[in-house]
Amino acid sequence: MGLEIDFLAVGDGEKSGDAIAVRWGNLFGARAEQKILVIDGGTLEAGQKLVDHVTTYYKTDSVDAVISTHPDIDHACGLKVVLEKLDFNVLLIHKPWDHANEICELFKNPTTPTKLKEKLRKAITTAHELETLCIERGKRIYEPFEGTDLYGDGSAIVLGPSRAYYQLLVSQFRDTPEASFSVPGILQKAVAAASEAVEWVAEKMDMQYESLDDSGVTSHENNSSVILLLTIDGRKMLLTSDAGIPALTAAAEYAASRNIALHDLTFMQVPHHGSKHNVGKTILNRIKAGTAYVSAGATAPKHPARKVTNALIRRGSAVYKTAGTNLLHSKESPQRSTYSAVASLPFYDRVEK
Repeated sequence: MGLEIDFLAVGDGEKSGDAIAVRWGNLFGARAEQKILVIDGGTLEAGQKLVDHVTTYYKTDSVDAVISTHPDIDHACGLKVVLEKLDFNVLLIHKPWDHANEICELFKNPTTPTKLKEKLRKAITTAHELETLCIERGKRIYEPFEGTDLYGDGSAIVLGPSRAYYQLLVSQFRDTPEASFSVPGILQKAVAAASEAVEWVAEKMDMQYESLDDSGVTSHENNSSVILLLTIDGRKMLLTSDAGIPALTAAAEYAASRNIALHDLTFMQVPHHGSKHNVGKTILNRIKAGTAYVSAGATAPKHPARKVTNALIRRGSAVYKTAGTNLLHSKESPQRSTYSAVASLPFYDRVEK
C-alpha cells in the first residue's frame, strides 16, 4: 500500500506554521482507491499552496477530511482557502462554544451558557469562521476527541485530547473570559523562558550529556492540539501539531490503554516546530520514530531547538526541517521530478541551555 505525507513550507524568516497533506492506498490507481487528509493549513498563502499541491500531486480536488488541530492562526488560517476551494466530506474541529453548558462554572464572572457560547465564538474567531464555511457548504462537522476512529478501521485514530482535558484547557485560553482558577505558572514560565538570553552548553551523543529535561511548558491552546495516529500497512505515524508534554503524555497513556506502542513509530511530527518547551526526555523515551519532521522557517534558529534535535537523534530519529522546502515522506508512490533528497539535521556539540 502506498503512502505520502507532505509537509509544506509555511512562512518566511522566523515565522513558521503547519500545512500537511496525507494520502495512502493505491497511489497509482483511481481516487476511490485512496484516502486523503488535510491537516492544518498554515497562513492564507500556505492554504492556497496546499490546494495547489493536492490538485497537482494527488490529481484531485477532493479530500476525505480536513482537520483543524487547534485555533492558532499559523495552523488554522489557511484552512479557509482549503474549505472554499477543495471538496471534502467532513471537517474535524473543536468547537469550544458547544461546551458552554459543561464549562460555564469554570469561569470567574457569573454568566449563562448562552452568553458564554457567544463570547467563545467571538474570542476564537478563526475556528468559528471555519465552522461557518463548513455549514455554508453543507458539510459534516464533528469534534476530534480521544478515541475518534476516522474510518472505523484503525488506520486513523485520535489519541488526544480527551473531552474532559479539552474542556479544562478551553477555560484557560488567552482570549476567553477570565477563569475561576488557573493552572499554575504555565503561561508565565513560557513567556519568561522565551525572553531569556541564549546560553550554550556542550553535549555529546552519550545520554548522560543530554540537557533536555522535563520542565518545558506551552500554552493551553497548544495542549488542546489534535494528536493523530496513522497506521498504514503496519507503519505507525504520529502527528502531534503543537501539543506539549502533558498532552503528549495523556496521548501516550491512552495509546497504552489500547495496547498501542509509540516507541516504534516509522514517522513522527516534532511538535510546535521543534520547540524545547513542548517535549522532554521522559516523553521522548515513550515516543520514538525512525523519521521526524519539523515545520520551521528557513531562518528560524530556535526551531527546532538544538537540544530537541539531539534528543531525537539519540533515540534513533533522522530529523528533517522544512526550512523553505516541502518535505515528502513516502512509500510506493509516484516519482516527483521536482523533488530531491534533503539532508537530515546534524547532531550539535553545543546547544541552548
